[in-house]
Amino acid sequence: MVVDSEMRERVEPEGIKRIPAAPEMRETIRRAAVAAAAMADSRQAPTRETLERLGREVLRRLDLPTDYLGFAMVAVDNVYWNAAYRAVPYHRRLLLLPKCLSHSRACAGRYDSVGLHCAACGACVIDSLKPRAEALGYQVIIAEGTTSVLMRVLEGDADAILGVACLDSLEKSFARIADLAIPHAAVPLLGDGCRDTEAEMDVVLALLLAQGAAPEARPQSYLPLLRESVRLFDAESLAKLVGPYQPAASGSEEDPLAATDAFALDWLRQGGERLRPFVTLAAYAAARHGVAALEPDADVAGLLPPAVRCLALAIEVLHKASLVHDDIEDEDLFRYGEPALHRRLGVGPALNVGDFLVGLGYRLLAGQSGELGAECVAAILSRLAAAHLELCRGQGAELLWKSRPGPGPSPRDVLAIYALKTAPAFEVALAAGLLAAGLTVDEKVLRRFCTYVGQGYQVLNDLEDWEEDADNKVTAGQDALSARPTLLRAFSLEAGGAEAAARLAAATEACCPERMVAAVRATYQELGVFDKAERLLERLRARALAQADEVQPEALASLMRFLARVILDRQRPPHR
Repeated sequence: MVVDSEMRERVEPEGIKRIPAAPEMRETIRRAAVAAAAMADSRQAPTRETLERLGREVLRRLDLPTDYLGFAMVAVDNVYWNAAYRAVPYHRRLLLLPKCLSHSRACAGRYDSVGLHCAACGACVIDSLKPRAEALGYQVIIAEGTTSVLMRVLEGDADAILGVACLDSLEKSFARIADLAIPHAAVPLLGDGCRDTEAEMDVVLALLLAQGAAPEARPQSYLPLLRESVRLFDAESLAKLVGPYQPAASGSEEDPLAATDAFALDWLRQGGERLRPFVTLAAYAAARHGVAALEPDADVAGLLPPAVRCLALAIEVLHKASLVHDDIEDEDLFRYGEPALHRRLGVGPALNVGDFLVGLGYRLLAGQSGELGAECVAAILSRLAAAHLELCRGQGAELLWKSRPGPGPSPRDVLAIYALKTAPAFEVALAAGLLAAGLTVDEKVLRRFCTYVGQGYQVLNDLEDWEEDADNKVTAGQDALSARPTLLRAFSLEAGGAEAAARLAAATEACCPERMVAAVRATYQELGVFDKAERLLERLRARALAQADEVQPEALASLMRFLARVILDRQRPPHR
């Protein structure tokens, strides 16, 4: 690729993310990675910790500095996944390219929330690579991050990913891909800078064309269970599961007598991670079938009876009801990249849809007593009702603190709110699957695990609020603009006292939102608030993992460790 000398001064990443400049050195590291990857467990997808250990071993053997550790980790990971990746047909693969490969001055493509739509102008390497990949059958996405990529995999549109990105992006984006045991290959860009970058095109093309037989051993994976949780919300599946409990399920939004049902079903089909129904399905599968449910050739669909699917659906229906109400109470403008429901329908109709979903969720659950047994359903209903009450208590406390004058709650108070708002939802999703499978576990361990995960989830949301999110029409600092009592604000008041309170109060009087957000960000950075929240998140993650280690059977412990890693995943601070 020819690069204009005036384009930019190359920025070399710090620490462990330096790319070897010499092609010979890069190839030497890749060859050494073959022996290192053989040390990994073929039945367990390598974690970041495993890749770091093996990457360090590669550098030790070659007597190279730790500057190249990130590159060595990618090399080891590529070797581990090589056979599984090559076995996936071209038409089931997805190529992810970074927008920065385009020529920033000459590019005629257009951008949207999905990424760059190449105009085939011939100004950069994308113009030759994209049509070649598509001719083979690849789907091609030109964007940063993997949100849309993962959704295509979860929806069953792709089974393997070839990604080209800087080491920073690979660390952030491919962590979730690795956790889900999705076959993949990655090619690091030769330099950072997020503009007019270069890649080893010979390596990209070799991986693009690579084919091979399926490996004898493949790692266990939660991907099939995740796909099942997404399929619950297909139009056909949703109609089949909900139909017996919602007579007007086939009605139209134009018919006032059927509109509420139609609005509710449409809202259920929209967006979301489907995390809670996955937890229920996976908890049932782990408790009833053990690790057999994670085998690559497992008949996951056959392992999940209709009653358990309805149970998982009910958990998500109640969650979606709470989101309708939360968006109204918090005056949020967008959800899933679209105007929030109350902005589309009006506050009154949106409230009614939320209330309707509450009723539907409980009806779905109550209807499973014939298959699961009245005692089991009563136990789940009791837990769900208790979680519902705790959610309302937590949300109510947050709203009251938000409306009252004064500095706001302490960090301890905020964590108590977070435990009420989020932990019970995770706990009931886990418990519902376990109860349906007839497994009882230590209630105290389960409660502590879900408390740590719930609190960590909210801390992570606080940190991510300071990152721009074009996909969801969100700008940084929305919590500060709405004066929501977050842990970051509580930490700043604890560290800076009256002076911090005065500075934050002055920021709210700024003449424009941008200045207000900038003033709050500066205060948080000066007081070390972001770093403190990062450390707390890591402690909560470690505590959740420790609780998982106390659980039996091992299949359930493995699921809990997976949830702690995925839900509390943190690859880079968004506020810097």
